[in-house]
Amino acid sequence: MSLALEIARRANALDPDSFSRTARETAKVAIADMLGCALAGAPESTTALALAGLAVGTVAGGCSVLGASERLRPLDAALVNGTSGHALDFDDTSKSLAGHPTVIIVPAALALAEQQDLTGKDLLDAYIVGVETATRIARGVNFHHYEKGWHPTATLGIFGAAAACGRLLKLDDQALATALSLCVSFASGVKSNFGSQTKPLHAGLAARNGLFAALLASEGFDASPVAFEHPQGFLEVFNGAGNYDAQRMLEGWAAPLDLDGPGISIKKYACVYSVHGAVDAALAIAGEHRIEASQIAKVTVTMHRRRLLPHVMRKAENPLDAKFSLQYAVARALVDGRVSLEHFEGTAYRDPHVRAAMERIETQAHDDDSNDYGATVSVRLKDGTALEHSVPAPLGRGPEIPLPLPMLRAKFEDCARRSLDAAQVGPLFDRLVTLEAQPSVRDLAISMTSSRAALSAAA
Repeated sequence: MSLALEIARRANALDPDSFSRTARETAKVAIADMLGCALAGAPESTTALALAGLAVGTVAGGCSVLGASERLRPLDAALVNGTSGHALDFDDTSKSLAGHPTVIIVPAALALAEQQDLTGKDLLDAYIVGVETATRIARGVNFHHYEKGWHPTATLGIFGAAAACGRLLKLDDQALATALSLCVSFASGVKSNFGSQTKPLHAGLAARNGLFAALLASEGFDASPVAFEHPQGFLEVFNGAGNYDAQRMLEGWAAPLDLDGPGISIKKYACVYSVHGAVDAALAIAGEHRIEASQIAKVTVTMHRRRLLPHVMRKAENPLDAKFSLQYAVARALVDGRVSLEHFEGTAYRDPHVRAAMERIETQAHDDDSNDYGATVSVRLKDGTALEHSVPAPLGRGPEIPLPLPMLRAKFEDCARRSLDAAQVGPLFDRLVTLEAQPSVRDLAISMTSSRAALSAAA
């Protein structure tokens, strides 16, 4: 039996009645968080340019564009909503995926569920299936896949989008296997484009193509049954001989679900997740000691080597660079005592006090896999004072240290107000965290659109 068919059988065998309360609650939080991020990203030029590049207008009876007034064909809606969801790099992450699963799975499934006017429970169940599929495939190729330079959000998340849409379309095992094999050819995205508008476009394309693969398969389109394990297939081409374990993709499905552990991590800061532990530690120091940039002699940030890859060592020469600059995020935390959305916008990265502090930041790597997202920040002041704080993991890192619901609501409302009227925001959040009780995804999606100026006008 082919690997694609083995994966498809396991995905289709997932029984919503067996999903734990933790998995369901985590799923609702992740979906609400991602949709909030998309509403924040809707006004960004990245989103407007993606929409303009599609060269399509409003489609009668089409699907909702989050935070805007356009209605698009399902594939186009998935692309735009996926792009807006990742435009600010504020959406959730998964340790197993080594990327952002929800921003791929939800835009694809949302467009399909809206078109078919399915229920909130249908969308929630499909999402859980999508996350399990993407993360099980990821376990067979990570972390070599990530370290090699692929962008797993796109190259692995696409399989989750296809599986979620396959669940909504009720694809049988063979059809879902075909969709997964199609995704092998659709998968793309490299980390050299981090720090540019292409990174969020990766998310939009993967959402669109995961949905497209499921739709093609539903119509009887075919693909190689051995697209994963073929000598020139996914495993050999993307990872290379000796750098993957296909058996790991097949083991342990729903025992427990990946959403139960290690789970989803919700971001508190609109920057690359690898630096969040260091930001938490720096904020703890700043909360106890008021520090002026001129007082700092040296700052040392100690983190796992995997968190200190080249894409997080940028010099912050523009707002997008700032999102991937460990030095910028830590300096901002120490100098300002907070790290907010506006710190990654406009000319905030030019703040002279922050840039002065950045010049004094050094990094130190370790290889302790039991501490892969923790961080220690050590500050030495010019008067000889030594300050230090360590965190084992960022707040919001999985179900064991979840982001408290009031913090999640505050983040959602801050994000959603960028596209929606204030009166829409609170009721929308309440509906999203009770997603399984919502009778109509179509009605829910429409409530996330805006009568403000169309996105294309911003381009």
